[in-house]
Amino acid sequence: MRRNLLHQPMFRIAVPPVYGFMMYFLILLVMNSLDQIGDTMFTSELLLCVILSYLVSEGARFATVILEKRLDRNLRKPANMIALFVSNLVVGTGLAFLAVYLYFTEYGGLNSIDSFRTELMTLVLTYSFSSLLYTLFYLSIYFLTSKNETEIKQEDLKRQNLEHQLEIFNNEINPDLLFQSLETLISLVHHDLDNAEDFVDRLSMVYRYILENRKRELVNLRDEMGASENLFHLFREKYPDQVSFEVKDLTSCNDRLMVPNSMPILLDCIINGSIISSRQPLHITVSYDEQEDYLVVQHKENDKLSVNKDVKRRRERMHEAYAYFTDRPVIQIKAYGDVFMKLPLLNVNGY
Repeated sequence: MRRNLLHQPMFRIAVPPVYGFMMYFLILLVMNSLDQIGDTMFTSELLLCVILSYLVSEGARFATVILEKRLDRNLRKPANMIALFVSNLVVGTGLAFLAVYLYFTEYGGLNSIDSFRTELMTLVLTYSFSSLLYTLFYLSIYFLTSKNETEIKQEDLKRQNLEHQLEIFNNEINPDLLFQSLETLISLVHHDLDNAEDFVDRLSMVYRYILENRKRELVNLRDEMGASENLFHLFREKYPDQVSFEVKDLTSCNDRLMVPNSMPILLDCIINGSIISSRQPLHITVSYDEQEDYLVVQHKENDKLSVNKDVKRRRERMHEAYAYFTDRPVIQIKAYGDVFMKLPLLNVNGY
């Protein structure tokens, strides 16, 4: 835990003199002796108030440190707080009484306590109350610090969770895609060796892209679209006349950043989550919404009745991955029979 402000050397040195000045003027005010300020400035009484401030604050601090160690720094229980108030009150009152008594007997030359009883009671009560204020101030800083540290720990846990989700997302390899691709490849090997060779090259580029970006946080849109086109080529072999992919002009945003593999995974989710046939072909369009600064992926709504759990899980992880970098969410809109998936484009600062 960070050290309490009251334990800081600068606070311990600089504050007591100021507090002593304030107490001195307050006592003069209470005793209707403000007219003496001009005559008593920087007198022994003022020095006494400053010394008392040092004694009470250091005494209360010492008592607080000792009690904290005995209580294992747990001051949240009411009994422990009461013990802290009582111990600091006793220490502050005792030190104030001893210092004032020695001042009037040793320095002032007074032998009878009756001759300075009023001054003694005034100063002792004033600095006893000061020890209570010191304790209250200490506890307020203690609880505020504890609250801040708890919030920091919670935020750190959230950050670690997001980092973990981001790492999972970046390492996502869909096994179904590999099996489907191998089935397509087997068919191509028997009918078209040249096309089979190109298919293998595309497949290797898709997985190479996934593996190369496992540890990267962000990649540019140009690379994402290149990987997406390679992936779409694999699906086009499976659905030769039933899927199409159109990329509108992205020149103005090619250097913007995205979470790695977000576009390939999104295309995979769209294709595997949609009903595709010759009567219901799937056309996917990618465009840039300059006004909102989003990459928009549009296609006809034709979802399968039973949603694949892997598809749903990958979409949820995509939301979590982008949440790590920006407050702008991944948006899904369904309107007029179309589905619009909108991915926020990022810059170096993640906004």
